Amino acid sequence: MNNIVEVAIPEWFEYDELVALSTIINEQDATVGVLLAGDNLDMQRPYSPVVRVYLITLQNGKYEFAKEMSALSFQSKEEAISFTTKFSNYSAIELFVDLYKQQINIAI
Repeated sequence: MNNIVEVAIPEWFEYDELVALSTIINEQDATVGVLLAGDNLDMQRPYSPVVRVYLITLQNGKYEFAKEMSALSFQSKEEAISFTTKFSNYSAIELFVDLYKQQINIAI
């Protein structure tokens, strides 16, 4: 479930030309969430589009970046965006199976 929340975007996020794609807040514990960011979605750099997954935590009424959890490569911007739209609906098993399929497709 996507929520509209205020996230403190650090300077390095903008310097690295990352794009915030989706923010998902934990329904059972609203003090933690995930921010999904796109990297190289327009394929201007010599690597595949990447979705970076950041853990965010609530600090003084605003969500702040706590840690990068993962960086996942995709063959196209469309695949990366599709992944982010499905992310909040995945079960753990579905997430790993889909990620495995995506990574195999990239390797081929």
